[in-house]
Amino acid sequence: MAARSSGLALLLVALAATPLAAQRSYSIERFGARIRVNRDASIDVTETITARFNGSYNGLFRTIPVEYRSARGLNWTLGVSLESAQDDAGHSLRTETSRQSHYIKYKIWIPGTADATRTIVLRYRATNGLRFFDEHDELYWNVTGDEWEVPIEAATAEIELPPQTPGVRAIAYNGVYGATAQDASVTVDSSIVRVTMPHSLSYHEGLTAVVGWDKGVVTAPSGAARAWAIVGSNWPLLIPLPVFLLAFASWWRRGRDPRRRPIAVQYEPPPKMTPAQAGTLLDNSADMRDITATLVDLAVRGKLRIEEHENPKLFGLFGGGVEYTLHRLDKEGL
Repeated sequence: MAARSSGLALLLVALAATPLAAQRSYSIERFGARIRVNRDASIDVTETITARFNGSYNGLFRTIPVEYRSARGLNWTLGVSLESAQDDAGHSLRTETSRQSHYIKYKIWIPGTADATRTIVLRYRATNGLRFFDEHDELYWNVTGDEWEVPIEAATAEIELPPQTPGVRAIAYNGVYGATAQDASVTVDSSIVRVTMPHSLSYHEGLTAVVGWDKGVVTAPSGAARAWAIVGSNWPLLIPLPVFLLAFASWWRRGRDPRRRPIAVQYEPPPKMTPAQAGTLLDNSADMRDITATLVDLAVRGKLRIEEHENPKLFGLFGGGVEYTLHRLDKEGL
């Protein structure tokens, strides 16, 4: 009996020790985005997010993708500036901003989330969010993002273009990153485009709207501004340039060969150069032939007289040979 009671107690303790994280959850009931395209090419975004919390939470994370890859393989960075975060009653909420990989992440503190449904309203401005082509301009906008860890039960978007925008056309995609499903309904009413998802979005699924219109409505950035934006988003590609300049400057100061004068053919030795000097200069060695050539040169210039003596052989068989006597003629110096 005691053993049974002990086992029952252990089971109750194990159940009581179940982590609180496993007993709580949340979901996004509604995600509504209102996107206004301004004539200066900036974008004003208002997001209304309603979340249902089961258990106690401190708030929500809103992760917005800001880095994309262009068709030419270059990075394209979206500039996002948070203007306000409020609840549905208009009270400001505390936020914290961080950057993670290709995303900007907002942490929003929401009071009173325990077993409750809360609505937050985010307002931010985006730059470099439009794409400009030869025949039309375009908004390519990831409405909900694709980093939600929970489902989004209902998602809608309303894109407002400047009044009397001609040639408006739109399409929407839904699903995980890179998906091409087109389940959302898209309606165009003059300069307003409405996108509505007919079903919920699952884990890491998002909604993306693509809206195009004729040129001349939005002021495109200048060529210098575009070039600067490309440089800012792809700055690692410029690393070889300063490396080359530093290497070139180092070579210019220390690595260059000295400048040489033109080489002219000379058929005579340089003036006042003795045979010994010339021979030593050619092979970096003072050889016996250099000394012999010096003696002959001194004799030619009248500074030395070479007298030759032939010694007779002993009994006509042994000894003999030639001896030379050197007579210094220039007493001042050789």
